[in-house]
Amino acid sequence: MSTKSDQTTNDDSNETVSHEDDLTEQAKNQFGYYSDILRTLELYRQSVPRNDYITLAGRNFFLSELYNLHTNCNRVLNYAVEHNEVFNQNLPTIGPLIICGLARTGTTLLYNLLACDPNCRAPLFTDMNVEIVPPISRSDSIGQKRRLDFLKSLQQDNEQMSAMFIRIAASHAHFDIEEDHSILRQAGYFCMFNFLSDHEDDTPESWIRKEMNKDYVYDYHETFLRMLNTVDMPKSHWLLKSPFHIFSLDKLLQHYPNALLIMMHRRLDEVLPSSCSLSLAASEVYFDKTNSISRDRIIKRTCQFLDTEIECMMKFQTSENGILAQSKKHIFHLTYDNLMKDPISIVHQIYNYFELHWSNEMEMAMRNWLLKNPQGKQGRHTYSLEEFGLNREDIETRYADYINLFLSSNN
Repeated sequence: MSTKSDQTTNDDSNETVSHEDDLTEQAKNQFGYYSDILRTLELYRQSVPRNDYITLAGRNFFLSELYNLHTNCNRVLNYAVEHNEVFNQNLPTIGPLIICGLARTGTTLLYNLLACDPNCRAPLFTDMNVEIVPPISRSDSIGQKRRLDFLKSLQQDNEQMSAMFIRIAASHAHFDIEEDHSILRQAGYFCMFNFLSDHEDDTPESWIRKEMNKDYVYDYHETFLRMLNTVDMPKSHWLLKSPFHIFSLDKLLQHYPNALLIMMHRRLDEVLPSSCSLSLAASEVYFDKTNSISRDRIIKRTCQFLDTEIECMMKFQTSENGILAQSKKHIFHLTYDNLMKDPISIVHQIYNYFELHWSNEMEMAMRNWLLKNPQGKQGRHTYSLEEFGLNREDIETRYADYINLFLSSNN
């Protein structure tokens, strides 16, 4: 592990080297898990560029992204150790309210509707990605505008980044609030590694098994959320969302024992092709999209990823012992079809179930949000089973247990 410089140069490109020079001694002593984060980021830095199918531009983009994640992690830990209020001020006793379960199931729509509650807070994209230290409150209009202007300037100056945002928006719409996977990534929970690694042993299942043992990822997650809480503590609860929480629910619940969970479900013959399409869109910044080998590998690993997601969900639902079993009374299951039929009614059901405070102000805000953000506003996401070599019969057979448990008409 280098501690001498930020970069080394070879014939191809600059390679960002993970280092700990920017972390204070006090932070190193308090956050012993930092060495694990550093080790993980360095593993990614060494492994991904070995993939010969990654373009030079993609390789440079990845190394730059990794450097930014590491830099943000250092800044957060340095800030936390210098500001006692990060740990002295408690998080709200309610929640957090967390949307998890499978991706591509309407979670983004639900997330934005739930965020209309003026008594809750969901992390902004800029909170987690742009000038994140020092944290600023929603009421700091000048600071918020500065962050947004900086983000726009980055996109304008970087055509690659701008094109990526536009391309992904059609598959996964972009809004001011963002899922808290952005926090997990700073601690080395980097799911794109599955698609970028060229090593056949680095399957989604093997990556997830390793991630499930990384307690420090949620140590960092809680530190980050506590930092935001010092400047923007909600009156009721924090709102979070990420499908990746399903892989480490025991770790999540150890850090947030009052968590209220929402599990979303959808027909898998819609989830699978939608997931493959999004994975390909997100990977275009790294690969030549005409390369069939890379494309086939991404599709294969996306399907493997879903396999493990479903396995974890089934384990959680059937668990009879420990923290997972105890938390099942704090979980609300929801299908995509029911959400799309009457989204406001569904949110009302969620609030009744968890005994959260409902207000006319929140309902009005949700109705306004729906009017301003019709489906497809940021682009139409089209896909089919056939284009990814999938068929409905195989899916129904392969995932019969999941379908019977969560999608049966009897549920």
